[in-house]
Amino acid sequence: MKNIIKIVSVLLLVVTFSCDNSSDGRFKDVPTTGWVEFKTAASTTGQAVSSVSVPVTVNVPVYQNGLSVSYVLEAVDGDFTQFVNSSSGTAFASADDASRSLSIDLELLNMDAGRDFVTSFDVVLSAVDVSSVSIGVDESSITRHRITIPCSNPAILPSDYFVGDYTIADLDATIGPGNGTENFASGVVTLSVDPFNPNVRVFSTQCVAAFNPAIQTVTLTFTEDNVIALGDVFTGIGCSAVQYIYVEAGADNTPWDVCNDQSVTINYTEDPDGSCGGPWLSSFTMTKN
Repeated sequence: MKNIIKIVSVLLLVVTFSCDNSSDGRFKDVPTTGWVEFKTAASTTGQAVSSVSVPVTVNVPVYQNGLSVSYVLEAVDGDFTQFVNSSSGTAFASADDASRSLSIDLELLNMDAGRDFVTSFDVVLSAVDVSSVSIGVDESSITRHRITIPCSNPAILPSDYFVGDYTIADLDATIGPGNGTENFASGVVTLSVDPFNPNVRVFSTQCVAAFNPAIQTVTLTFTEDNVIALGDVFTGIGCSAVQYIYVEAGADNTPWDVCNDQSVTINYTEDPDGSCGGPWLSSFTMTKN
């Protein structure tokens, strides 16, 4: 009875595979033939992950002893060898795995260090240890998968990151534009490092200038959560007894990337206490000159 069950299972697998791959008639008549390829052509790792897994699809109905797929790593941008132990390897697909898939799992090294550069490399399928199984089936097959390792924000910002002259302008704002002025006065501001915190940038500007000519000191904190938080801005004015202010946007804070300080959109909450009818999620842009 056990043998009958095994035979029926194999037949069902062959029928299922043949239906799913009816356009490839060259393989459906011989269930031990087929091909392997990647499920996707590219992926990006997290900033500090310790491994990456690349799925491979096994388009073979029957491989009773399993099969091994070999691969090599090829440089694209930067030196990938600082992140992996080896530039080649194999992955095994078990005959007992009904999903007909496997993954190439790579351990990643040195991912905890801050990086102001991007590295990318290709994982290339190179061989299968079963002669009736090919790498890909035609030119549309995905036999190369590109992995990108992004920049990783350091615990302490470089002293030259996000400093100097930037053009600032409202993007989404309510009270300023609604009263013929601006939330943050447009023009050029100069960002500098806060002398008490290397992860804070400071600049001066006017806020709601038509009603408050005073120069405001504004701070931007680059947090360990990889977001930029606007420091509280007290405008000194209000539509009621409660002061009209700006505060950080919380969950809507802006992400930051140590590889880019050319432009950014800063999100903040306008009038969180409802002095003038808020709150509103607002924003301004900063572009490096």
